[in-house]
Amino acid sequence: MQQPKVIINTTMSKEDYRKFLYIAAFRRNKLIIPLLGLISLIASIIISFEGENLSFTKLIISWIVLFALAIAVVVFKVERRNAQRIKTDKTGAFDSINTLKFYEDRIVFENKELKSTGELKYSQFYALLESKDYFIFYLTVNQASLIRKKDVDNLSEFKEFLVEKFGNKLKSI
Repeated sequence: MQQPKVIINTTMSKEDYRKFLYIAAFRRNKLIIPLLGLISLIASIIISFEGENLSFTKLIISWIVLFALAIAVVVFKVERRNAQRIKTDKTGAFDSINTLKFYEDRIVFENKELKSTGELKYSQFYALLESKDYFIFYLTVNQASLIRKKDVDNLSEFKEFLVEKFGNKLKSI
């Protein structure tokens, strides 16, 4: 029987989930902040016309206000989603130990507390993102699992393994 190359026991606290939501909202897609800036600039240009003249002061002030408002809306949605998830979590998923076994051709997920197991081949993953604190494994565009870097014994060796298995699906954010 084949032995795993790497075994990692990790957990996800409520704070880890909150950080993940912010990463997903602002950092997963590098275009989100520039897009919010562009949309608020266009709206500011429309607002700033006085007759046929463009008021530069009004443009700058309205752009700052609209951009801040757009960011605040995203933050509000993230916080609401976080509170909703925490409130509705009946499974005990937070702070339970997830064991990930990395084999040559697949990953096996286990959570004894939740009595769940799963197995995926590396080719079945949508993407793998690396942030400052986490490796985020996207199973689909909207479903992810994370590993806290502080739970990995040999970080550089593990990252080399991930680069070998995921290639261009691994992105640093």
